[in-house]
Amino acid sequence: MAPFSRIDMDASIRLPIRPKTTEAMAPSPPMSAMRLPRRALSAFTLFELIVVLSILTVLASVAAPKYASAVARYRLESAARKVAADIEQSRALARATGSNRILRFVPASSTYSIVGLRTGSSRGSDYTVSLSVPPYSIALESASFAGSTDLQFSGYGLPVDGGTIVLRGGSDKKSIVVDGASGATTIQ
Repeated sequence: MAPFSRIDMDASIRLPIRPKTTEAMAPSPPMSAMRLPRRALSAFTLFELIVVLSILTVLASVAAPKYASAVARYRLESAARKVAADIEQSRALARATGSNRILRFVPASSTYSIVGLRTGSSRGSDYTVSLSVPPYSIALESASFAGSTDLQFSGYGLPVDGGTIVLRGGSDKKSIVVDGASGATTIQ
């Protein structure tokens, strides 16, 4: 037991005091001389790495198709919102200018354009959107407005004929319906 030379204020607690020595302390041995247990120095075995990689491969093969279908659904939904927004923009422009506006859908090339609308980057040509290239990468399957692929709004912002636009991305489809009476656009 260590000698106690000082007593704390509370008599039940005694603090040990190290004896003072005049000798220099012996240096500790270098790290290379110390021996650690073999397991502390070893890494993962080849078998452990193969097992972990096998588990990760199985998990990735299960997750990849779900991820791909989620991306396809996101692209389809984004394209449907873009088409609906452009229809509403064309309708608002027709109302604001008091002139007819035409949206021309071309299913063969998966594009559509707002005839007469010019943008800063495309001087001299109509505002055109290609749905078959990124960020959408989907197909414009069909567009039908009383037998035509043109959606026309009168100067009052009302459609001449209502109709439906069908977009396809992978195995999923979205329909954009334009009401013939009010011009309201809904995505289904």
